[in-house]
Amino acid sequence: MFTQTSPEQNITASRNSASKPYHHGDLQREFLCAARELLEETSLASLSLRAVAKKVGVSHTAPYRHFKDKESLLAGVATIGFTELSAQISEAVELHPGDPAAQLQEAGQRYVQLVQANPQCVQLMFGGILPCDDTYPELRAAGDLAFDDLKNIIQTGQSNGSFKQDDIDLLALTAWSCIHGLSVLFINGSLDIAVSTPLDVQVFTRTVTKTLLEGLQIC
Repeated sequence: MFTQTSPEQNITASRNSASKPYHHGDLQREFLCAARELLEETSLASLSLRAVAKKVGVSHTAPYRHFKDKESLLAGVATIGFTELSAQISEAVELHPGDPAAQLQEAGQRYVQLVQANPQCVQLMFGGILPCDDTYPELRAAGDLAFDDLKNIIQTGQSNGSFKQDDIDLLALTAWSCIHGLSVLFINGSLDIAVSTPLDVQVFTRTVTKTLLEGLQIC
């Protein structure tokens, strides 16, 4: 048996439906993407679950079905950042098969570009804002994967005789520290103060990675 509704009830139902748009697909992913955009547009302090809900176009309580608090939301954003970093390093490897020196240079270029495009996200990833333990397993795994990708380049270089034989972790950490430090100097504007002439980001990054490689390579 079907229950009949009055025209007035139909109008009310239509209005309620229009005021609460239906969202299909991966809503959690939508929240993370919106949070990342807001993070770059505003600041970490002003980012909130309510602001994310507003940007996505849902009720202010909807994000709490996916994230228990702001920190868990930020952990998700940082996880995406590390996943993208890992993907960039993997692409650098695929672009220069069998040439770890070129892979490292390419990875360095892509790292700097990623930092320039997402400075607030990178600060979130590496700024000590989130716990470094296993509080967020997916975040820890994504970070470890990105670093392992870098170590794999070093290991390949050692295996084919291109790079010196030394502790892989220390060499990878040295390479990362060099490129990350350069990236931070760029986004902070520190290099503009230090030198009198404008620096081309890509040219200077190639110079730095070349110098780094000279320290890694066997003479």
